Amino acid sequence: MYIRNAWKYGKPLKIIQAGEFFVSNTNEFIGTLLGSCISVTLHDSGNKISGLNHFMLPGRISSVDIFEDRSAKYGITAINTLIDEMEIKGAHRKDIVAKIFGGGSVLEYEMRTNTIPMDNIRLARIMLEMEDIPIIQSDVGGKYTRKLLLDVLSGKVYCRRTTNKKIMEKVKKEEFEYVSRSFNKG
Repeated sequence: MYIRNAWKYGKPLKIIQAGEFFVSNTNEFIGTLLGSCISVTLHDSGNKISGLNHFMLPGRISSVDIFEDRSAKYGITAINTLIDEMEIKGAHRKDIVAKIFGGGSVLEYEMRTNTIPMDNIRLARIMLEMEDIPIIQSDVGGKYTRKLLLDVLSGKVYCRRTTNKKIMEKVKKEEFEYVSRSFNKG
């Protein structure tokens, strides 16, 4: 994660990458760029707490992934960890609402098989259903990237879709490298 001053918006911007998440209760933005990946945003309007994760792989169900991995590498832990961190910051589970973004088919093999994006979308919906967290907005699928900005205090998400070749190539490269690193680690 790195911090940029989003001067044109008048507040700081925390940018997260694949495998990361961030929860805040301060007047700032959380941003990310998505292709196949999914971001789930959570917001508790009463306590003005928001969080955003960024995961590319749906996940495996093993004790290591569920109980020991506290990163946002896999969707299973990314969503559970985000919920836990929201509660640690003071959010009440009954007041949390969710929004889901991403799952675009931007890699060539996905355009033929469509497995990673669709698996990610399905996992996010199932996990939130299991946690009784309502999904109030969703912008998923398609063949484009999405740039997200989450306004922490309001919970509003600004989503910009694009098929800009330069951005698509950047996302493809980052996703390919991330998957390669993840599978090489075991």
